[in-house]
Amino acid sequence: MYYDALSSNTVKITLTRKDMSDYSIKSESLRSRSEESKRSLTRFLKKFQSESSLFQDQSAERLFLEAFPQDDGGCVMYVSTLGIEPLGVSEPVRRTRTMMCSAGSFSDIARLGACIAGKTSSSVLCRYSGSYCLIVRTSAVNCAEVSRLIEEYGELSEDPTDIACAEEHGNIICARNAARVISELL
Repeated sequence: MYYDALSSNTVKITLTRKDMSDYSIKSESLRSRSEESKRSLTRFLKKFQSESSLFQDQSAERLFLEAFPQDDGGCVMYVSTLGIEPLGVSEPVRRTRTMMCSAGSFSDIARLGACIAGKTSSSVLCRYSGSYCLIVRTSAVNCAEVSRLIEEYGELSEDPTDIACAEEHGNIICARNAARVISELL
């Protein structure tokens, strides 16, 4: 999950397929606007409030939420305060995420590199436990697309322990700008 404050009273929240599963939110129920979706979104908002610095002084009833299911199984939500109270942040929240793609085939990793080369702030390629591991850091703007592409070409992991083990114990093939470098090998 990642979010950006769009204004003094609106935040955009992007959930991946895994986030949707973790929060028990189903795309089908969002599309039908069922009672089940209202309950799961209310639970999600309460958890989001407790985990972030946003909406701390707002009750769930004072928030307006629009949810848009995505084809990749994720969801984009826009949450706004209904009153004049601001979110409590004056600048957009910018986050980066670190993700790892593990694949048995170098050609899969190279094709992934070609797709995400311009969407990462840094990338490292290593060989670990019989797999090629491409570790990427990307901005919140590109996270959903990059994670979708990783799942298309290999296995996605955002577990910091998995990523640290691969970086520390793996054989480094390319230590800088790996996505761009390997994409040029195609």
